[in-house]
Amino acid sequence: MENKNQSCLGIMVDLAGCPNRCRHCWLGEHRNGCMGAQEFIKIAIQFKRACEAVENGCRELSFFSWWREPDFHRDYRELWRLEQELSSPGRAQRFELLSTWRLARDERYAPWAAALPTQACQVTFFGMEQSTDWGMRRRGAFRDQLTATERCLDAGIAPRWQLFLTKRCLAELDDFLRLMDRLRLPQRCEAIGRRFEFFIGGMTPEGSGYELEPLRIERQDLKRVPRELVDRSRDGLRLLGRPEQEWMAELSQEEAPPGMRAALPCLAVDADGDVYPNLAEPAPWWRLGNLYTDGAEKILQVYQAGVTPGMRANATVPRSTLARRYGDAGSSKLYDKDDLICRFMHQWGAHEMAEKT
Repeated sequence: MENKNQSCLGIMVDLAGCPNRCRHCWLGEHRNGCMGAQEFIKIAIQFKRACEAVENGCRELSFFSWWREPDFHRDYRELWRLEQELSSPGRAQRFELLSTWRLARDERYAPWAAALPTQACQVTFFGMEQSTDWGMRRRGAFRDQLTATERCLDAGIAPRWQLFLTKRCLAELDDFLRLMDRLRLPQRCEAIGRRFEFFIGGMTPEGSGYELEPLRIERQDLKRVPRELVDRSRDGLRLLGRPEQEWMAELSQEEAPPGMRAALPCLAVDADGDVYPNLAEPAPWWRLGNLYTDGAEKILQVYQAGVTPGMRANATVPRSTLARRYGDAGSSKLYDKDDLICRFMHQWGAHEMAEKT
């Protein structure tokens, strides 16, 4: 299986959690923890020992002190130092993800991140103020995103804006376009030697994102998207995908299994010690075990064997079976192919769990 003989495995520990409960988040809702550096070290030691004990264990490990929101923990500087110390040489990683919540509240954060160096920071919107606050489930989130944008620019970091389209925000897109014009983001990024990027994203229908299906963009909605906004988007509307009815003709003939893969093989540990592979949403049918009751060695064995219900289905159930069972040949909702397969797998998992109760 793909989980065997990996050269490097990431271990993401949700030490502090996340200030948001974004409606599109494929990770869903989890309890925020209050773990500190010592707990992080203990978990890292457990996994290091487990990798040595398990046959075909990963040779190298990357440790992350966050899972949902990077640098949300108040001790983010010390934790980054620990990530470098605990990870295999050269395996500690920073991504172009920062905590916009912290950027809006901690004036020292952006200069610190810029010195790592961080060249770009992703900033998410669901439309204008009310829609973004709604999408992130937090009053003031929209204004935080604007403050984060300003502080990134002041520190020499390019803000990369992403807009998640739903039926809710279609009437706000002209205002959103004017907002970008008013902030002069391309010109200000050019002034710091960076390039401003904006893209229109599609939502993966798993985790919390599955609940947004009634608001998913359909083909007929595209005529309401301003042409200029599409032209400014890095990928146009490509990330929104094609109508489900078009994918159905293709997927209903595919006998290959879903084959969902992670760009970065990782295990995620939540505040309760439950561990999930980052192949898909952290749902019961993917759960590998609990770190405190099962131990890291058993969890690694389950991961390598691929024996959770979700991992078995991911390797064995034909896409055609999933499409016939859960697809809608009359739907004009837009999906990337991989996102539609994720939806089928979510529906399969929910169905399997319901049958067992």
